[in-house]
Amino acid sequence: MNVCILQAEIMQEPQLRYTQDNNLAVTDMLVQFPGLRPDDPQGRLKVVVWGNLAEQVVQQFKVGDHVLLEGRLGMVKVDLPGGTRTTRPELTASRIFPVQVGAALGGEESLPPPAAVTPSPSVPVTPAPPDESDVPF
Repeated sequence: MNVCILQAEIMQEPQLRYTQDNNLAVTDMLVQFPGLRPDDPQGRLKVVVWGNLAEQVVQQFKVGDHVLLEGRLGMVKVDLPGGTRTTRPELTASRIFPVQVGAALGGEESLPPPAAVTPSPSVPVTPAPPDESDVPF
């Protein structure tokens, strides 16, 4: 099972778009998170959100917000200028919760509020397109 939970800060305004047939909303955003050690650089990761949750993210989150992301970590192929190709990590989020800055981990204050953004139970979260591969661990 591939489940990733990440606390991060939104670095790029969430961008809403729709699939070619205009049936499914997709939101992309860039987040950053601290390194494991104080001298490690901050990590950056592209986050993709699908369906109704994608529309909710655009309405409720902005640059600078701290969030708790839950989803599937995968590797996607990206075409670079010059005709080369590379793979990059990408998180396909299934749930997103706002987080208060400075809340202590493990304490009650760090838990997401009950009104956190979650997918509607009547609308299943659409999986990412099949061309993505799981992270090879």
